[in-house]
Amino acid sequence: MILAPVRKWMRNLSIRRKLILIVLVTAGFAVILASAGFLTYDYFAFREQMVTGLETTAEGLGLLAYPALDVEKEQTGLATQARQELASILLSLQAHPNIQEGCIFAADGTVVARQIRGLDFDRPSPVFSADNWHAFRDEGLSLYHRVATVPDGRFVGVVYLRSDTRELARRLQRYVGILAGVTLVSLLASLLLAARLQQVISRPILHLAETETRVSREKDYAVRAIKEADDELGVLIDGFNDMLGQIQSRDAELTVAKEVAEQANRTKSTFLANMSHELRTPLNAIIGYSEMLEEEAQDRGLTDLAPDLSKIQAAGKHLLALINDVLDLSKIEAGKMELFLEDFDVLGLVNDVESTIRPLVEKSHNELEVVCPPDIGTMHADLTRVRQILFNLLSNAAKFTQHGRVRIEVRSSPGPGEEWIEFAVEDTGIGLTLEQQRRLFQSFSQADPSTSRKYGGTGLGLVISRRFAQMMGGDIRLKSELGKGSMFTVQLPRVAGASAFPPEASPPAEEPAAPSVVLVVDDEAATRDFISRGLQKEGFRVLLAASGDEALRVARERRPDAITLDVLMPGTDGWTVLRSLKAEPLTARIPVVMVSMLDDQDIGYALGAADYLTKPFDREMLVFALRRYRNGTAPRPVLVVEDDPATREVIRRTLERDGWIVSEAENGRAALDSLARAMPDLIILDLMMPEMDGFEFVGELRRTEAGRKVPVVVVTAKEITAEDRERLNGHVGRIFHKGSFSREELTSELRRALGAGQRPPRR
Repeated sequence: MILAPVRKWMRNLSIRRKLILIVLVTAGFAVILASAGFLTYDYFAFREQMVTGLETTAEGLGLLAYPALDVEKEQTGLATQARQELASILLSLQAHPNIQEGCIFAADGTVVARQIRGLDFDRPSPVFSADNWHAFRDEGLSLYHRVATVPDGRFVGVVYLRSDTRELARRLQRYVGILAGVTLVSLLASLLLAARLQQVISRPILHLAETETRVSREKDYAVRAIKEADDELGVLIDGFNDMLGQIQSRDAELTVAKEVAEQANRTKSTFLANMSHELRTPLNAIIGYSEMLEEEAQDRGLTDLAPDLSKIQAAGKHLLALINDVLDLSKIEAGKMELFLEDFDVLGLVNDVESTIRPLVEKSHNELEVVCPPDIGTMHADLTRVRQILFNLLSNAAKFTQHGRVRIEVRSSPGPGEEWIEFAVEDTGIGLTLEQQRRLFQSFSQADPSTSRKYGGTGLGLVISRRFAQMMGGDIRLKSELGKGSMFTVQLPRVAGASAFPPEASPPAEEPAAPSVVLVVDDEAATRDFISRGLQKEGFRVLLAASGDEALRVARERRPDAITLDVLMPGTDGWTVLRSLKAEPLTARIPVVMVSMLDDQDIGYALGAADYLTKPFDREMLVFALRRYRNGTAPRPVLVVEDDPATREVIRRTLERDGWIVSEAENGRAALDSLARAMPDLIILDLMMPEMDGFEFVGELRRTEAGRKVPVVVVTAKEITAEDRERLNGHVGRIFHKGSFSREELTSELRRALGAGQRPPRR
């Protein structure tokens, strides 16, 4: 109990101070204990010496006094003279300065003689006692001694002596002073010795601590502590150095493993890209053939075949969705998934989701309830990802609920430093146990195997949805009870991240109905002004955007008739904008004219792909993309370069129905041979092919003057990377070089693009 506060106080002291303090405390305690023992021994020894001296004096007085105390001698008349001599005998006590009182008792207790130093005879006589004994009292040491006759030993009286203890007190005080002096000197000597000798222990410990700090700070596991002795500290240093050696070895192994893992990740990405192509190519045939067969069955009146063909088409699209989920998860885990943040109306989003999901909910005989305040306002987030999250949660609720209720409630809630929007999706379905809830957000995991067998699915939807929510700064919470239903709450910040759109060049408040609207995208204000003035002079209505992100926002909101797009812009470049425009149905049909600072004359119309479609492609999108390259109603020749026979046939039959004259080539080499015989008006190109892929083919095509004039539409299952865009120059109708074109040329190209095909639908 006493040492606990001391240990607590010493806990934060340095090792040097701890060692010095321990030595001082130990040495001081040892000196004090030894001195106290010596003092105690001397004290009691001096007391015994006092008793012995007083007893000797009392014995001497007894030898002198017993003749006067002998009653038999008194009867003979000899005792009277002896008793008179007792007073003079007691006077001899004056030679003993410590003896304060002396008294001689007869055998019957009568005081025969008494002597008091200072003649203080008012003091009461001492109590008679016939026994030999002594005692230390407040007034001093009292001693009783029996007096007997010699030689028969008859008891004849008692001698009483009282001595003061001043000498004992003086002796004790003197020794306490000596003890204090010795202790002080011992502590000073111990302090000097401890300050020197503590280094034997503290130096290797401090060196070990310094080495550990250096290793922790610099992550240099090649550092070693220096061993000074073979004691326990030496064993500790050996163990520390051995541990560093093991960590260094493990670190090297981890570095190698990291490099192997990174290589494996690159291999995985390549594998997924290839598998995407290999899986989407047959899917393209499945979906395409099923669509064509369904149309032919309906045209021929074979209505009994249409449901089966519709099921084939639905199964193909379902498989495509699964493939897309796997690829999305792969991109998220690789850190390659990007968000497009934009402002959108929350109520409009909810209404859009409701109209899409209601047939699925009612298919399972469920009631759909939507609660969204009309003044919920807007959000700044990735609209596509938020919609995907809600679709996934609502489709799951519909799938796991039969003859029940599915409810979505939207509400705003304050948060720390920002406002949040919550989408609560609740159902009265099968519910989940606690164990199932713990596994629910794991990849490729469902509640239990029976759920997967009964309801299907891969267990990726919730994982991807939660990752999307977390990427936007939110999360998904789950509350469920087995047999009573579940409630998933998506919590997202009203403003996810920084604003993606600068305030400059915001679009006009009202969209004009006529004349044609052109969106000019360039990061340089002078270039925007030059182009816009030329277009306005020719009767165009101009919208301006100073960045790629703003261009995407304006294109989605205003859907212009054409776009002039700069290639080299900070942040989101022109190729990324182009790919995003072509990937969305609302903007995919807008003609794009590239404005570039590139000086290479070969990078232009021939090299650039006129359009880009992803397999499995929508046949209507393919037809629409190609109609812009048809002038009039006369049949136009088109070359389909595709290694998969089924995909070639789907494309050929689709184009022939639309009035094109189609020729085919199974790879780039065969396509070049076909071009040597006749040059088509348009080329449809797959990128991944044996012998000569699409990139090599485009490179060869651009070498000829005639080949540079042929538009190329890319149809591929490959994920296009930045490197691919650099090689392909994708999705362009033509590239103009800054400073090398006139306003008339730009105007003419826009009129050609707008007049070549159907104008895209407007809001």
